[in-house]
Amino acid sequence: MALYDATLAATPGLVSRRSLPRTLLAIGVLVICLAGAAYAVVNFGALVEFSQNSAEESSRPRYRALRGSGVLPLAIIILAVLFAIFAIVALTGSSTRVWVRTETGTPLRRRFIGFHALDPDAFDRLHAAFASGDSSRYTPLPEQTRGGDGVVLVWTADSDREAFVGLTWGSGRKTTMNAPLIRLAGPQFDDLERALRRGLTTPGNRPGG
Repeated sequence: MALYDATLAATPGLVSRRSLPRTLLAIGVLVICLAGAAYAVVNFGALVEFSQNSAEESSRPRYRALRGSGVLPLAIIILAVLFAIFAIVALTGSSTRVWVRTETGTPLRRRFIGFHALDPDAFDRLHAAFASGDSSRYTPLPEQTRGGDGVVLVWTADSDREAFVGLTWGSGRKTTMNAPLIRLAGPQFDDLERALRRGLTTPGNRPGG
């Protein structure tokens, strides 16, 4: 989540690196879009003629009404440009980057994001519950709701048996407050992993229970 990037960046032991698969995918989409737009421009007349013939053969009046309007090549160009813009944004933004642990190079995998209606006191209590590492304290999470001011994010570095929990509170980008990032490792990671498999909606077991 981009709003939490500043907190992740300030966390020792974590660094943002470009993801090769995501980068190649974005580049592939960009190349296909540019090729599609170029094809539509070069073959504009032929595509218009094709759309005219298709409209004439159609039994639907609204399709016949589009005859000669050049909708097909224009649609190809517009869609290609739009998807090309999305690909460029992905390449220049955070969509093609992942957070990794510098010690091991293990990428963080986002496992959960939930939006919850939390007031400041409930937000602080939930943060303290996660920080305890005791799943019986932080599960079940409050019911998710659209527009909830409280956001819960969970990332895991599975092979390292480490997890990171981030909580954000606020109704807008300029008013959002990120709570300190929580690190859970070892048995606490295992406890969280079990809770994640249940969707964080089932009460967890108390330690030793």
